[in-house]
Parts: sequence; structure tokens; C-alpha cells
Amino acid sequence: MTFELSEDILEAILNTGKEMVKVSNLEDLAHGDTNELSKAVTCLKDKGYLTESGDGLSLTDKGTVKAAQVARKHAVLTSFLTEVLGTEPDHASKEACLMEHTVSSETIERLDTFLEKRSSGHKTGRGRGWRRAAGQEKTSPQEHEGHAGLTKRNPIVSLSECAEGSLLHVSMIRCFGKHSRLIDLGVIPGELITLRRKLDNHAVVITVKGCDIALSPEVAENIMVERCNTQ
Repeated sequence: MTFELSEDILEAILNTGKEMVKVSNLEDLAHGDTNELSKAVTCLKDKGYLTESGDGLSLTDKGTVKAAQVARKHAVLTSFLTEVLGTEPDHASKEACLMEHTVSSETIERLDTFLEKRSSGHKTGRGRGWRRAAGQEKTSPQEHEGHAGLTKRNPIVSLSECAEGSLLHVSMIRCFGKHSRLIDLGVIPGELITLRRKLDNHAVVITVKGCDIALSPEVAENIMVERCNTQ
């Protein structure tokens, strides 16, 4: 129970898009069992996934990586259940929440490949995006630490506030659930991106993993980044 609850906590905090989340806001995850919730939170803090202050709980870089991996499993499983098995979306999401804790990464990769091949005629690109988001060599805690070294703790600001040509480290995505499509594009916490252009309508063009992507002003405003020092 503690393991599954721990992953649910990380995923839930990530999906809020908030820097701080009060423990009381997570009680539904434990079905009112505050002792179990406290035990899970303590375990996550001990393992370096969470920090806690008077304002609430906050994901560490390591915790953000883990949360993104859980969110990715949830999304792939939900896609499989709805698109292949025809499960009703709300029920599929609940089923995926149960399955994501026990399914292996290898199985997720196989499901992702299957979904990509199945939908290749529609050119969705989902599989490529999910693999970018979850590749261990791209989203490991070690890479987070390396990127953090480039930033030298520069202020966290929204992408829309940055200058053209800036190399940036994605720190978090506010309202993550609303902008979860970004995972498909490889724009996840811990990733390095470059702000190529700022358009007249306040949209932006970024480069991530060699691909140029246009983002609306609303999306750019909710991507929080740190500027990297390249000299």
C-alpha cells in the first residue's frame, strides 16, 4: 500500500502544477487513512523525492523525474485501454491508476511501440514523444543534477519571460494535467530546451531534442525554466 500510495502522491503533486501542495489536499489518495498517508510522505522524504516546509510538500528534482515516469505509465496504459480495448475514458484512467504501479518499464515500452505502429497511419507521433519523455538516459536524476549545475541556481521564471537564444532547463510545468500534451513533445521537467524565437502574438518557438516546436502564449507562460550558464 505504501509503495502505490507513494507513487500516487508524486504523480498528484506533479499534476497540480504547483510548487507546494498541502498534505491535507492529498488525503483522498489514502482514502482518509492519515496514518498511511503520513507513512508514505515520510518514506518519500527519506528517499529524497519530497521536501516539506510550513507551506507544504514540494517535489525535488529526483521526485519530479519519478513523478513524470509514473505519469507516463498512466498515460500509455490509458491510451491502450481506450484506443485498443474501447474502455470508457474515465474508467480507463482509474484502471490505469491501479496498473501503473505493477507494470514493468519494458511492458510500457512494448505497449508504446504497439500504439505507435497502430496509429502510424494517423501520424500522431505519440510513441516517439513518450519514449523521449521516459528514456532513462534523458530523464535520470543524474542528468537533472548535471543540468542544475549549468543553471547555478538561476531564478525560475516562465518561458515567456526569457530571451531568444537562451538555453534553458525545464524546472516544472504549472497546471501539468492541462498541458500533459507536452510530454508527447518531450518537454518535461529536467529537459534542456532552447528558445529560438518569440513571435509577435507572444507565441514562442523552442528546440527540444533537435526538433523545433511552436507553443502558444498560454503554454509558454506555464513552462517554468532556469537559464543555463553556457560560459
